[in-house]
Amino acid sequence: MIERIATYWDGRSASWLKEREEAWSRPETERWLEFFKSVRNKLSGTKVLEVGTATGYFANILNLAGFEVTAVDLSPQMINSAKQVSQDLQLNVDYSIMDAQHLQFEDNTFDLVFTRLMTWTIPDLEKCYREMERVLKPGGRLINLDADFGKIIFSADRHDQCPSGAIEEVNEIKSALEISQHERPAKDIDLLQTIGFGSVEIDVYAQNRILELPLTTEGLFMLEAIKK
Repeated sequence: MIERIATYWDGRSASWLKEREEAWSRPETERWLEFFKSVRNKLSGTKVLEVGTATGYFANILNLAGFEVTAVDLSPQMINSAKQVSQDLQLNVDYSIMDAQHLQFEDNTFDLVFTRLMTWTIPDLEKCYREMERVLKPGGRLINLDADFGKIIFSADRHDQCPSGAIEEVNEIKSALEISQHERPAKDIDLLQTIGFGSVEIDVYAQNRILELPLTTEGLFMLEAIKK
């Protein structure tokens, strides 16, 4: 399954890159930058790991916000694109191809682990969260923005940049994943508390507030957890 997921995201890299290139010219980029600056002020250090960076949009914003950024993704094509984007922007991000379920870093390395729209596509979410907890320093923070996609059927009319067959493939992958059988973020909260995070908070309107969107607009939940 992990190889199938990597192949899917390889096929999405070109359309994902185009979408993120367009985002740089929109106000949302400045709003994300201000959000990450506010997060940085809560931390004792500036070492951040972004898990599931795709083409590096958030990794580059994190760098602009003053973080020392390491970013990983399962897809080689996504990482190739991300490296080129950072080079073009003249920003310093350390990229690696890596499975979120097997993070190749020492214990207690990062002040912040950030991920967005990644955990819905993980075969073993508990293993992923345990790895995130392991690489965080004591007092370090996990921020995860995601959505409960389990019962949703993705359609081409909302993803018009997708290559042929991609929508059918992602729906098949999603339906086969264990996390799709659970209500989220309730399942995430249970996993994070079981793993031993000292504080777990949920904000279902976080992205709406960050991007200054009406609370009635469909958005992502944000999980914020602190390592003991």
